[in-house]
Amino acid sequence: MEIDAVDELVFSVIEQVAADNCDFDKVIEFVVSFSDEHSLSQEILLKLSSIFNKDAMYREKYVIIRACASLFSGKAREDALMEAGKTAFLLGLDELAVREFKEILQQNSQNVEALCGYGAVLATEGKNEAARVQYEKALGFNPFHVDTLCNYGCLLYGLNKMDEAEEVYSRALILDRDNVSAHCGYGILLSKRGQKTKASYYYTRALELDPGHVESNFRYARLLEEKGEPLDAEKHYIVALKADPDDPRPHLFYARLLAENGFIHGARVHFRCALKLIPEDVEVHCEYARLLARFGHRHEAEVQYKKSPRA
Repeated sequence: MEIDAVDELVFSVIEQVAADNCDFDKVIEFVVSFSDEHSLSQEILLKLSSIFNKDAMYREKYVIIRACASLFSGKAREDALMEAGKTAFLLGLDELAVREFKEILQQNSQNVEALCGYGAVLATEGKNEAARVQYEKALGFNPFHVDTLCNYGCLLYGLNKMDEAEEVYSRALILDRDNVSAHCGYGILLSKRGQKTKASYYYTRALELDPGHVESNFRYARLLEEKGEPLDAEKHYIVALKADPDDPRPHLFYARLLAENGFIHGARVHFRCALKLIPEDVEVHCEYARLLARFGHRHEAEVQYKKSPRA
């Protein structure tokens, strides 16, 4: 029966992608072969991909949607590759994301979403000029593509081209007044420029649109700290931590906030969480060790110094 085959496929995919040494291409080949052997339609695979997406099972989703791309042709293949590329990027599988975006661009060099996605991967890898080329190509084909404008604004900010970044964010917000990324990015830029009141407006606007937005909560918490409002800052750190407990930054800055206000146990918890996520960060090891030493935990401080990769 078809339902039995679907169940077998689902369990096999979950098991294979959970392996530490998972070879995604081999799992994709398995899905294609299994679907052919059991006459599972492409529509069923698409439904499975959607279910995995809703359940935040992104590794499984990537395998299924990439298998769909192998089975599709034309526009359907392009759309499946785009979804696969985005999912791979979300998972931090940069090489696979680049492969999908490049394959799209070989078929359609004017695919703005693929150019934007490729630029985002390059920017993450620190290849800023290469990323800029992709964003400018995308905007050459579609100057109104808001995602590209947001990504480009972030890149320009990172390159310290503040006036250009502000102009790009302003364009994005004219085109889409409800774009969370644009509000957040513009708030970061304004905060950097010392325009804290205006920055607060854009952060709060982003949070009205998406209360759980990690970057907006984190950045707004930092701004509130700078304004001397630690209790309000704490609320936003907590929201950011709940939304993405694997982001070390809220752990680290919340630990500092707690330490500054005498909540040593809580500070220690979040320093340890941060160090699990960034064990190679020498400065955080040293900062945690100084905190321990200051409050009389000298043996633990010594252990922490020794754990520092620099030690």
